[in-house]
Amino acid sequence: MVNSIYQIFEIKLKPKEIDLENNLEEVKRLNWRSNEHFLVKEDNGLRYILNFSDFTLKCVVGELFLIDEKEWLPDNNPSREELVNEAIVELEKLPFKFKVAEILRLVRHIK
Repeated sequence: MVNSIYQIFEIKLKPKEIDLENNLEEVKRLNWRSNEHFLVKEDNGLRYILNFSDFTLKCVVGELFLIDEKEWLPDNNPSREELVNEAIVELEKLPFKFKVAEILRLVRHIK
């Protein structure tokens, strides 16, 4: 049973072209679920949440134990950095055009 949910990182995006309505079938084929404001994809215990209101992608994970809430560096956390890279690959598969504006490498407890 998961006790806490943590955001591991957040990617801020600059959208270039987004047409969810006309691309919904392709999005579903890529295993993303949608509602009016979000796309959500679950992958090996991780949840990616793409928010269309502020154009961010957040990676959250449920944990049984506390995780230190702090910024982290790619060199000190290669497994987390790999998750960032995987998230960007998942974004690139979507039928939208984004540019990564910023990556916030900060663990935050959200629940």
